[in-house]
Amino acid sequence: MLCLVTGASRGIGRAVAESFIAGGARVAVCASSAAPDLRGAAVAVRCDVSDEEQVRNFFEQAGRPDCVVINAGVLERGPIEEFTAAQWDHVLGVNLRGAFLCAREAFRRGTPRIVVIGLISGILGIVYVVVYNASKWGLIGLIKSLAEEGRERHIFCAAVLPASVDTAMLKKTPYSPQMKCEDVAKVVTFLCTEAPFAMTGSAVEVFG
Repeated sequence: MLCLVTGASRGIGRAVAESFIAGGARVAVCASSAAPDLRGAAVAVRCDVSDEEQVRNFFEQAGRPDCVVINAGVLERGPIEEFTAAQWDHVLGVNLRGAFLCAREAFRRGTPRIVVIGLISGILGIVYVVVYNASKWGLIGLIKSLAEEGRERHIFCAAVLPASVDTAMLKKTPYSPQMKCEDVAKVVTFLCTEAPFAMTGSAVEVFG
């Protein structure tokens, strides 16, 4: 089994990759700043998921994955009147365009299972993260539409929507952690392996 995980240098992405490795799977990982230093990874590269060519190269190096976990994301906080168009482009470029590019490559390769990491803010309104939330709401629409598009090809698609997870990103907010990255990784692993096809299109809420 080959699993591809984006944004795997730390946090949820790293925990997911480590869970797959511990289970005996081959894992291909990437991160935007540098290739993740992850023991046991079959492929580890630097990849900006908002860059079409870099995403394509990552998939080509990895081979045909059995599951793709789209986790890479960035956070910008502040009042809406202080946000710039460049910040909007950056956040949606990584969080939503990146998810689209990775999902497209997965579909082109007939990947059986695709899971995106969203956030509970994808169904809530939260102050000072309007751009980030817009990207997470978009992920839910993306995955539910992909589930319908992939149904006849038996491509399983789902989203995981955790609440506050103990990550470096959460430390940039006023919220306290309600769960560990490993808790989310268990849910992701289930969706990538044992979850019945009847769950395709699901947005699984994980509150801790």
